[in-house]
Amino acid sequence: MSSIIQNNQVFNNEIPFCRVYSIESKKQLEERFLAHRISYFIEWQDKSFIQRLFDRSGSKIVCTFRINKGDILKARELSQGIEGIKYKDNGEIKNTERIRRRSEAVKEEGTGLEMPELRFENKAESLDREEE
Repeated sequence: MSSIIQNNQVFNNEIPFCRVYSIESKKQLEERFLAHRISYFIEWQDKSFIQRLFDRSGSKIVCTFRINKGDILKARELSQGIEGIKYKDNGEIKNTERIRRRSEAVKEEGTGLEMPELRFENKAESLDREEE
């Protein structure tokens, strides 16, 4: 019997979702992701000397939210309306949105493939037909 566990497999479905530039935006996005059960990882970028020099309030940050690529559409909907976010360009998103829109259009218009009614025959009736 062979082992199910294979040591050389790597599953990395984590992709960069967006960059956040303020602490308030980061807090809002974190709260929404936690409320809707989207796992994320925050990757912090160091500020350059010029950024540190001109940022007197200390409220500006630079971090990247990384999420599972299966949660992109849900995360995009949740993050709408939050200022200070710049989305990363993921080519896969456009294809999934297009597919989703097509499926929604089909649901609205109807597919024309309704299930036919099931007809049940009595066994006695089918035997009578065979005898005739």
